[in-house]
Amino acid sequence: MDTLSIRAQNESKNITPLLKNFILVQQNPYDDELNPNGVCNCGVAENYLCENELISKLQSIQIWKGNHMYYPYSTGELSLRQASCKFFQKLFQLNYQLDPERMVISSGLSGIISLLGYLIGDIDDVFLISSPYYTAFDHDIAALANCAIFRCPSLEQDSGKFLFSVEIFKRGYYEAINKGLRPRGIIIVNPHNPTGDIYDEQTIQPILEFAAEKTLHVIFDEVYALSIFENEKPFQSIFNYTSIIDPERTHFIWSFSKDFALSGFRLGVLYGGSKELCSSGAAVNFIQIPSVIIQDIAAVLLSDQQWVDSYIKLNRLRLTQQYKKVKKIIEDMDNRIYVRPAKAGFFIWADCRLLLHEVTFEEEIHLFQIIFEHGVYLVSGSFLGCTQPGWFRIIFSVKEKWIDEILKRLKSGLDAYRQSTIASRA
Repeated sequence: MDTLSIRAQNESKNITPLLKNFILVQQNPYDDELNPNGVCNCGVAENYLCENELISKLQSIQIWKGNHMYYPYSTGELSLRQASCKFFQKLFQLNYQLDPERMVISSGLSGIISLLGYLIGDIDDVFLISSPYYTAFDHDIAALANCAIFRCPSLEQDSGKFLFSVEIFKRGYYEAINKGLRPRGIIIVNPHNPTGDIYDEQTIQPILEFAAEKTLHVIFDEVYALSIFENEKPFQSIFNYTSIIDPERTHFIWSFSKDFALSGFRLGVLYGGSKELCSSGAAVNFIQIPSVIIQDIAAVLLSDQQWVDSYIKLNRLRLTQQYKKVKKIIEDMDNRIYVRPAKAGFFIWADCRLLLHEVTFEEEIHLFQIIFEHGVYLVSGSFLGCTQPGWFRIIFSVKEKWIDEILKRLKSGLDAYRQSTIASRA
């Protein structure tokens, strides 16, 4: 290990369970034809439900230009920034124009978070986030910026409510201060991962007011903005808010990975609070800017408004149908499992506390390990910073033809957990 820097050694030691398990599952992924004994991945938030339609559309985009052979523009190709601005203007029905000069394209949402942390945070600054949350943020905010995440637990987790309000950030802010840390910003994930909740302007405005009072940046991660279930109210983006008290410290981020199921494109979008912030990130972003051809393909895709409209409608329909189907099967599998109702996203947020012999994180991990041994990877709540043991996040947006195999293995894992405990007590 003496060939590695101290930083690299620490990175390998401190890798988050999410990333560690993702790498492990990638080495042996399930496929009904190519690898039927592999691990079924219900832990990584990817969406396969419109795969055929996306493949067909992408195959129809036959473009090759001379400029594809050369270096990209460091804040993103103008064609994609312009197409993205028009896309968001129509999607959120805005009555004003977005400015491409306030937009940066980077390598997925991870690249955007890493870049934004570098631009607005100094070494050892912390960013407040409600927990449970997508804990890969820990890596993203630290990798380039050397900042850290500070968890602000949502309220009444023991009753399954996971209440989100300004109070959790006030509490977190003063806890961080008392520990000698400097809060620099707040990250709001809306729609939320893993609960699938959607927060309205009335809930978020007090948070914006508190952030302005403390001169904190607020980062709105709306990566699931299009992945709303049918019959839910239209999603209210930060772009739709009637007022933003500190616009220069308010930032919007999104990517193609979730709503367009194109995680392999590695395309993230930042709409920054100012042109200056975006232009100052040009040099740093050059090390992680996506290729020109990928950006041009995405620009062409977004510009086909008729196709985009039909895709969004179809995707919402299939997400809704599969969520209801998987939710019912899991609840019928064992009536002690409670699936907390969601409004968006790819997640079953399941309360399995009644299955555990003891409601402890040790037993939660024990159940996780047995399910994994039966060929299903899901995410335990402790990996997501949940303060209450017994919760699990299960991704339901897998290929439909894999659902039966996944649920069969899951049931076998639950049965094995039950039997192994009985045997140990005998």
